[in-house]
Amino acid sequence: MEKTITEINDIRQPPQFKGYSFSNYKNAEVKKIFKENMLKGKIEPACYWCAELICAGHFMDAWECIINYVGKYIHLGNPKLIIYLEMRYEIFRDIMSKGNFITELQLRNNIKIRKLFAEMISMLTLSNKKHSFEAIKINRVEEYDITQMTERLKAPSTQYVELIFKKKDPKELLIAVNEFMYSISPERRNMTTACYWYEWIVEFDNICKKRKEPCHCVRRDFPVENKFQCDIVWILWEAIQHYCEDLKNPYISKIMKAVLTLFCIKYTTASCKKRRYLFYFAVALITEPVPTNIELISDKETVSAVLDNIDQIYKQIKKNEVSPNTEYLFSNLEKENTFEKSMKKLEMMDSLTNPP
Repeated sequence: MEKTITEINDIRQPPQFKGYSFSNYKNAEVKKIFKENMLKGKIEPACYWCAELICAGHFMDAWECIINYVGKYIHLGNPKLIIYLEMRYEIFRDIMSKGNFITELQLRNNIKIRKLFAEMISMLTLSNKKHSFEAIKINRVEEYDITQMTERLKAPSTQYVELIFKKKDPKELLIAVNEFMYSISPERRNMTTACYWYEWIVEFDNICKKRKEPCHCVRRDFPVENKFQCDIVWILWEAIQHYCEDLKNPYISKIMKAVLTLFCIKYTTASCKKRRYLFYFAVALITEPVPTNIELISDKETVSAVLDNIDQIYKQIKKNEVSPNTEYLFSNLEKENTFEKSMKKLEMMDSLTNPP
């Protein structure tokens, strides 16, 4: 028998949660504490801080934390975990696309959504980890000075870039993309150098934008909005795909597909920096040994226990709700369709005249 769940009934609308969690904490702080708790192995506090985002309708913020965490801290420590996350995102997207809600806020009371996030957080928190990736910093003054760049150029020729560079791709990037491709090629396989060139190219794009001279490549068919398909990051993803195919390793190909799927979720140009660790993970799949014998999860009992008790967290959060009164409920119904208005009014009147 399905347990009854603690429902959040809060009078605030989505605009009132902008930049803030359900209990009025700043989103940036919540995301930071959420990730810190996962890193420390504290499942329940991590689930609590994720629920703070969910109850305010910040589903993409929760996903960004998950994407950032798996790319930065887990990556090759548990390569199959990214495939699991891709599958969970498909379930999440399916629930969202059914649209059985007036606003996304209503999904905070969906038990499948609550359990989906609790399960993912448990899996991430309990997962085997690897050394954390750190962002490679680019010095704008020195790194784009041609006189100082030459010592970083290692590729013996431009044969690497010729494999993917198209006629109308920006010529200014030819050397940098060639260096990136040489870094992930079988002859070199140097992850640090490849990630350096990724950051160099992303920063170059930012410099161009600030000069109001945006840098675009030929449109590439990646699953993002049309207006973003000419972003220069897709040249690098095409390079990754090229060498991934050359490996002829179905296991790595499947992991790579999942990494790319998560990188493309609601992609904007800003995702290149926000999701850099996923890209580093993709580079590692080409340049580093990829373990095949790591169990996805060893402690299934703990995960089950967290899911069974997830309602306790929402009970805690409910204490901070701004409760509605009947006048509010009736006035808010104007935003809903006529049929739903009538049904809800009848239900309310019934509950008032026939208390349990």
